[in-house]
Amino acid sequence: MKYFLFLILLLASWTSQAQTRYRDELGRSVSKDEFQNKILNGPYFGVPSEDPEVMMLIYRMPFGKVEPGPFYEKLGKSEELKEGKSLIVIFYPGKDECNSTGDNANDRRYFQKTHDYLMKVAAKRNASEPDYIFKNSHGLEKYQGIISWMPDPDGVFEQEFFKFPYPCRSFVVIHPSGEYRSILGEFPNNQVDQALKILNKN
Repeated sequence: MKYFLFLILLLASWTSQAQTRYRDELGRSVSKDEFQNKILNGPYFGVPSEDPEVMMLIYRMPFGKVEPGPFYEKLGKSEELKEGKSLIVIFYPGKDECNSTGDNANDRRYFQKTHDYLMKVAAKRNASEPDYIFKNSHGLEKYQGIISWMPDPDGVFEQEFFKFPYPCRSFVVIHPSGEYRSILGEFPNNQVDQALKILNKN
C-alpha cells in the first residue's frame, strides 16, 4: 500500500513539473489565461522556446533602436547608409505550413506583384531595394527568376530581430538613425510602407 501511495505521489509530482509554462520575451512568468487572452485579442502569438515545456508570448510588432552600421555592412550597403536610405529586410525562416499552403503559396504572379510593390515603396520612401534573406532555403525554389534570396549573413538578423520560429515570413525596416520597426510572422505588404512612413517622420 505504501509503495502504491509513493507511485501516486511520484506521478503527481512529475505531472506538475511537466506542465507547460508560459513566459514573455523578458523571461517573466505569465499565466495561461493572460497568454491565451493576449494571443486572441492583441498583436501577439505563442511560439515554442528551446525548453519544450515553455511557450513564449511574443509581441508581433516590435520597434526600437540599434546601431545601424553592422546591418548595412553585412548586406553590402554601407553607401546606402551614407546616402540616408533605409533598409527593407524580408526574412524567410524556412518552409512551414504557413508559407507552403494557401492561395498564394505557389503563385508566381503574386510573388512578382509583391516584389514590384516593395520596389515602388523603396523608391517612394527613400529606402534601398529590398533584401530577401533566409535562415533555411528549403522551399525557396518557387521564387527562382523573380526574387533572389541570400543567407542571413552570420545570422545577425535572426539574432537581433527574428529569434523565434515565426510563421511564413517577417520583415524589419531600419532607418539610418538606427530606429527600426518590424512585424513578426505573416504581414500585409502595405505594412512595410507604413513602417517606413513612421520612421521617416521620426
